[in-house]
Amino acid sequence: MPVNTERKDFADMKVKWARLRDCIGGRDAILKAGVKYVPLLPAKDLVENEDYRRRGSFYNATKRTVEGMMGSIFQEAPEVEFPEDMKPYLDDITLGNVPFEMFAQTTGNEVMLIGRFGVLVDMSSVPSIDNRPYCIGYLAEDIVNWKTSRLQGAEVLTMLVLRESIEQTVPTDPFISEVIEQYRELRLVDGKCIVQLWRPKSEKEKNVFVHHGTPVTLNRRGEALPFIPFVFICASNATSVLEEPPLIDLADVNLGHWRNSVDYEYGLHLVALPTPWVAGARASGADSSPLPIGPSKVWELDIQGSAGMLEFSGEGLGALVTAMNEKKKQMATLGARLLEDSAIVPETASAVTMRHAGEHASLRTVAQSVELGFTLVLRIVAWWMGNEALPQDTEVGVELNKDYLNVKASPQDIQAALAALQAEEISYETWWNILVTGGWGREGIDADAEVEAIEKRRKEREKNKPKPPPQSFPPRKPGYQEPPPPEPGV
Repeated sequence: MPVNTERKDFADMKVKWARLRDCIGGRDAILKAGVKYVPLLPAKDLVENEDYRRRGSFYNATKRTVEGMMGSIFQEAPEVEFPEDMKPYLDDITLGNVPFEMFAQTTGNEVMLIGRFGVLVDMSSVPSIDNRPYCIGYLAEDIVNWKTSRLQGAEVLTMLVLRESIEQTVPTDPFISEVIEQYRELRLVDGKCIVQLWRPKSEKEKNVFVHHGTPVTLNRRGEALPFIPFVFICASNATSVLEEPPLIDLADVNLGHWRNSVDYEYGLHLVALPTPWVAGARASGADSSPLPIGPSKVWELDIQGSAGMLEFSGEGLGALVTAMNEKKKQMATLGARLLEDSAIVPETASAVTMRHAGEHASLRTVAQSVELGFTLVLRIVAWWMGNEALPQDTEVGVELNKDYLNVKASPQDIQAALAALQAEEISYETWWNILVTGGWGREGIDADAEVEAIEKRRKEREKNKPKPPPQSFPPRKPGYQEPPPPEPGV
């Protein structure tokens, strides 16, 4: 089989990935797909069908949902535990001026949308002073083939084929570049990771791939790598197993909403303006030219003739509006919380938490999966540059934000907590934690620091307190008693 042979499960999943890519691409991508998502009209006129689709309005719920969810995960920078002397490498993890945080966001977007992303850790075989490992990201569609085997009780990746795009200059013109496909094959042979590149055989045989260059054995400090340095990052795990994209149901409803919109706009186009009609024979002697219409035009009809204006009536278009609104609600239920109407009545923090429980469970799953994937990636990077025996021996960790509900405590909640503090039913530390988590206190300040700030402020007030005016008479001697008031009439 040729090197570009795709696994069957991969080929089946590509159909779903294509729908998701078209949705995230917006209206232009949907229109480019042609009749893929909107059936042809009965007339099957190509021009009319093109106009029919172009009148539709695509409500991009899929893209908004991905952006909203990723905004929740990356509203705070990832916390990375990495060897101190290697941390500068995180400022350019790809050797293409891409910092770790940006690379992690790209990965998170792909995992949330497609449910799959891959990261290859590589290192140039050409010795140099600044030579170091770097990361390469691969879309799900470019991880075309793989194979795993159980070795020493563990499931190990033993074969991997990655599709790459290479830009090269046309031999006949140095000012023109073309993009060609290249395949990178990685195999684990006798405990050694060997890499082989494949490129088209010739300009005429672009679909026939042959070896490009000689095989290269990846090594670390003169020893061959005993594993393939590639990490799969999926929506709920970090394995090679294909899984359903998290937002595929949302994308399908989004496309259904698009079809309803196309029909609705087409219906409006047909019935927007009243249309004149004529029944019966025209008066004798009248010519057969089209009847002009206007305030100064007269139609001469026979006695049996009649005329009028066609105007739309009925519930046809209203049914389409109802269908579109129902699909919006479905998309909100499936995860597009940014499309959901605000609650009419005020909601408590617990009610908001319960309403968003399903959505945030999936968000946390994606965040945990990306955490695990990048922990494995950075372990390989640190191990390749360090002295540890195994990647898992390195002190590396990644943590993403998983607190997605910033619900401010209500004044009633604060009053209840204050009453508990005054009744000595809770400690000051607990009281301060309630203020901070409820959005009423300063983040990063603990209870002790707050007490010190309060005491410092009290001393400043005492210092700046105005002194009482001096007395106009000398102070009384010790033992002095005021004389009794005089008796009446004396």
